[in-house]
Amino acid sequence: MDGEVERLGCAVRVPIYCVCWNHMQIDPEGTVAGWPALLVRRVLRQLRTRFQWGPGELESAALVKAGEGRALIKALSAEGLIEAAGRNAWKVSQAGQTLSSATAAKRVTRATAQQALQQFVGRVEKVNNDPYFPGNVTRVVLFGSMLKPGGERLSDVDLAVELARKEEDFDRARASNYVRVEELATRGHRFQNFIEQEGCWYWEVFGFLKGRSRVIALADYSVEKTFVLTVPHRFLMGQPERITVQSARVWGLRGRVPWCWKFWAMSRTCLIRGLSRSRLCVSA
Repeated sequence: MDGEVERLGCAVRVPIYCVCWNHMQIDPEGTVAGWPALLVRRVLRQLRTRFQWGPGELESAALVKAGEGRALIKALSAEGLIEAAGRNAWKVSQAGQTLSSATAAKRVTRATAQQALQQFVGRVEKVNNDPYFPGNVTRVVLFGSMLKPGGERLSDVDLAVELARKEEDFDRARASNYVRVEELATRGHRFQNFIEQEGCWYWEVFGFLKGRSRVIALADYSVEKTFVLTVPHRFLMGQPERITVQSARVWGLRGRVPWCWKFWAMSRTCLIRGLSRSRLCVSA
């Protein structure tokens, strides 16, 4: 992991936020289309999972009075953050999806980022060597601003991880997983749904790897693979892979996978293989 890696691409600065490989950073005191940036981000986050929504749902997400949503819809539409999805209905656009994943966290020094990365590697080693954890880390990929040569202020450390169960027998692994579910339930943890229970082993490992670090932005490699492999990246662990041209065309190279596609992939993987993924990682 020592040494610099040449990366392609550049950072583009605009008045409200900056974009680096579609990783956005917004000014928490700034505005978007005349509205507070954090309010706009919150609205987009709450609506991005819906195929379409109306003024009432937007007003509820924005916490504004009835009738005020029309002005916000007009402003977001003018910025290209939402688009019409039918009569009196809208949906979050690709640009809106990207902005909804923006971070408002302050940039950190490269030294701080390097320290956070080293601590993360230590947690990976603990997961793989400690029998308490039911999963192994099989791949770790570094991408994002940390691979940008030069530059002493970074937005965060972007990492994608691939996890696999330590127990190869599916039935035994699933039974062990539900023992852990019961243990956590007795400690007061509440599972929201069946998917969280099925993916308990995954969520527990993923959460430990994240380590509550605001510097580490952690993604699921199996879901973000297409995006990660189309930008400059470095495999820190596991067998390197390459993306095929056809795969890139199918998914497109305009940004990260939309949230609804991620949720579909998460649910499918969890139900079929007993594997769950993290939610879209977003720094504060």
